[in-house]
Amino acid sequence: MARQWTTIVIGAGGSQAQAMLRGIARAGATEGWLAIDRAWRPQTRAATEEMGFAVQELNPLEQPETLHRLLETTHLVVNMAGPYYKTGFAILDAAIETRTDYLDICDDADITLPMLERDARAKQAGISALIGMGSSPGTTNILIRSAVDHLGPVDDVDIYWTVDVADLTEAAIRHFWHCFNLVDADGTIHEVTGWDGLERRQVEFPAPVGPQTVVRLAHPEPLTVPRFLPVKRASNFGGLNPEEALVTAWALAHIADEQRSNGELTDPAASLFRHYRERRVGAPRIGSGMIIDVHTAGSGLRFAAGSDGGMDDSTGIPAAAGALLMLDGKINRQGAFAPEVVKPADFFEVLRRVSTGGGGLSLFRLEGGAPTERLRIRDLVAGEIDQREVA
Repeated sequence: MARQWTTIVIGAGGSQAQAMLRGIARAGATEGWLAIDRAWRPQTRAATEEMGFAVQELNPLEQPETLHRLLETTHLVVNMAGPYYKTGFAILDAAIETRTDYLDICDDADITLPMLERDARAKQAGISALIGMGSSPGTTNILIRSAVDHLGPVDDVDIYWTVDVADLTEAAIRHFWHCFNLVDADGTIHEVTGWDGLERRQVEFPAPVGPQTVVRLAHPEPLTVPRFLPVKRASNFGGLNPEEALVTAWALAHIADEQRSNGELTDPAASLFRHYRERRVGAPRIGSGMIIDVHTAGSGLRFAAGSDGGMDDSTGIPAAAGALLMLDGKINRQGAFAPEVVKPADFFEVLRRVSTGGGGLSLFRLEGGAPTERLRIRDLVAGEIDQREVA
């Protein structure tokens, strides 16, 4: 049966989905795309139509039959409707059953491994399912691969990030709480620990962010990086700034822990955190930062970024690049897989088509755990950095 659409985006009215659609529009690739949301805001719908996308109001997650019929009309479905621990299975399984390629920005560690376990079924269906193609995971995984492609096998990957509390959407608030439920490599999920049980680190992020407290959190990269790359261990430390926001978020996550309360306290806790954030309107911004160390015994490479920008573009634009790579046949692997399989050169080439330009990401050689010589990411991706033995 001929398929009507090139790509259908579910949850297209969300802020990160809108950033993705703006990226597709910048690339001039809107033809054949259908944007679906369960309740369009008039201004958002008008902006989406103005960019050149077909638009429909529908909640296919409420009716499996409707979802199946919808996916039978498209080559690729982009699932932007989180949280993925609630929506991921429904759309991925429907994509497998309808033989439709799939992409999402899943950042929930507890659902990542079960989604990747659909690999055999996806292969049997002859489809590609790219799980977690946002900023982190997404761009982080591809950067890590570019470093490993240069360095060879390494012992450790350490990811550190911090987000300005003003940038948290409702969905991001719930995801952040979910990150306090640590997930082991075998999929075991832990209850939210007490404050003294948190593993904390103080990290110096690039300007304008500066020193921030981060804590070990659950995220997909520690699960997928050792699975798809020659890396022994990977860790993820994240936080909110200012530090009082991190403490507030942890306290509410601890109180409303779904492992203990079965989700009964989640909505009231979300309301309390939203009230806290609204009381901070007008407070000075700190910004967002990220550091990725790829190393053996402190020798390797470091990626570092600091920005006063928001999260929407940093997540939505990589998703746009991933979708175009799939449509262009540059990701031709079948099965369910993480972004580590994406070739860095292909990703960064398409990223230039969908991005606004600029970006504050820097690359350094790492020696003794400290950054030294500054390098160019384009040279790393092109394989033009001199090789040095990793201690």
